[in-house]
Amino acid sequence: MKKFIQKMELCEKYLSVTLFIAMLLVLTIQIVSRYFFSFAIPWTEELSRWLYIYIVFIGASEAVSRRDHIAIDIVPNRLGPKTNYLLDIVIHLIFAATAAVIVHRGYLFGLRMDRLGSITMDVQMSWLYMAVPIGFTLVGIKSLLNVCTSSAALFGLMTEKKQLPPLMKVTDK
Repeated sequence: MKKFIQKMELCEKYLSVTLFIAMLLVLTIQIVSRYFFSFAIPWTEELSRWLYIYIVFIGASEAVSRRDHIAIDIVPNRLGPKTNYLLDIVIHLIFAATAAVIVHRGYLFGLRMDRLGSITMDVQMSWLYMAVPIGFTLVGIKSLLNVCTSSAALFGLMTEKKQLPPLMKVTDK
């Protein structure tokens, strides 16, 4: 399980970095062509926007796995460790259920966008709108993995202190 999580995170990091470098190159081409050659390449703006959207949704799943999303920690800081793990399990189950609904609705919406084409790249818009179900599929998987991690910690199955999620480290002082 641990190797699967590490491989998944590594793939996400490589994909994020690759998309970011591609976006950087596209924007560099746009800037150079526009300001040095006085010629605007029309597809560069749209492609950079598409790449950015995919980066955001892949980054959201990375944030879920690291538990880096914005959180109000007043309640967890006042709870005991076991109650804190229960709260974490409930939060991530709700997060996974919400992700499942968004994946379903996003997929249906993406299919409806199949008949539309992008303005400059001649690509179906469904490719752009599929970023939502792809990203939230990853978010849902990461949420369920967080549930497993917190459940293992709750039942004392974790042996290493560094395996504890960051939110739990705050209360272990």
